[in-house]
Amino acid sequence: MIAKTYYVENPARLSSRLNQMVVEFSGNEGEKQEHTRPLEDAGLLMLDHAQILLSVPLLRACIQNKVCMVVCDDKHHPAGLMVPFEGNALGGGRMRAQMEAGKPLKKRLWQLTVAAKIRNQAFVLKKFRKPYKPLLEACGKVRSGDAGNLEARAAAYYWRKLFSEYPDFRRDRYGDCPNPALNYCYAVLRAMVARALVGSGLFPFMGIHHKNQFNSFCLADDVMEPFRPYADDWVKEIGLRNPSEFQEGELSRELRAECLTLLNRDVRLEGDRKPLQVAVHAVCAGLAKCFETGSASHLIFPEYE
Repeated sequence: MIAKTYYVENPARLSSRLNQMVVEFSGNEGEKQEHTRPLEDAGLLMLDHAQILLSVPLLRACIQNKVCMVVCDDKHHPAGLMVPFEGNALGGGRMRAQMEAGKPLKKRLWQLTVAAKIRNQAFVLKKFRKPYKPLLEACGKVRSGDAGNLEARAAAYYWRKLFSEYPDFRRDRYGDCPNPALNYCYAVLRAMVARALVGSGLFPFMGIHHKNQFNSFCLADDVMEPFRPYADDWVKEIGLRNPSEFQEGELSRELRAECLTLLNRDVRLEGDRKPLQVAVHAVCAGLAKCFETGSASHLIFPEYE
C-alpha cells in the first residue's frame, strides 16, 4: 500500500484518538474545526508552521505506526527529521549483520550505488536533450569504492549541462535557484529512505560510504543517491513550465505541495513500474539481504527511462 503524506502548514493542535491524528484549528470565522486522518495509512508527516502544537500521545502513535516526521524552518525548508527506531521482527539479526559487514562488501555496494546514480543522471540529460553519452561511459568505469571519484566528476558535468539556463548555477545547499527546490525534494526523499531503512531492520546512521559523527542518517544519504536524479528531473520540469517559480526566493505553497507528490511518481525497478516510495522500500529490503548474505547481488536500484 502506498503511504500517504500529511502536510500541515497552518497553526494547529495535533493529537491522537483511536489511532487517528486529530487536527484542530480555527476556521475563517474563528470557530474551532477538527479533522481526523488515519495514522495507519501515513508514511510522512510534514510540519510547516511555527504555531503547530503536538501531543506526546500523537508522537507515540506516529512511532507505533512507523510514521516519519519532518519539521520545517521559517523558510519552509525541511530542518529536522524524526524516524521511529522500531524496525521489523528481523531487525536484531540484520543490524548485527550490518555492523559486521566488511570493507570489500561496502566498497562493492558503493560502486553499484554510484554507477546507478551516474546512469540515471545520464538519462535525465538525455530526456532534456543534453549531451549525455560521457556519463553513460563513466558509469561503466566506476571501480570498487569509487576509487577514481567518478561520482564527483560526473556531478560537475551533470550540473553544468542540466541547468545550463542558469549560467552561474552551482549546486549548493545554500545556493540560489533552483537549489531551494532541489534541497526540498532531497529532504523529502531522505525522510522516506530513512523510514524504509528502519522498516527493513537497518541502522540509518551506519553508512556504507558517508561517515560523519554529526549525521544520524549516513546510510540514508548513501541509498538515496540513485534516487536524486528523479528529483532533479522533477525540478527541471517545474522550472521549464514556470521559470518565475524559482525567482521569488522562497518556494511557494503550491510548489512545496507539488514536490511532495514526487514520492508517488512511477519508476522502473526490475522491469516493473512502481511508485517511487515503493521502490525505495524494495531497495532497502535488498540492501538488508546484502548484509545478511555478504553478497552485493541483492542491491538493485530503479533505472531511469
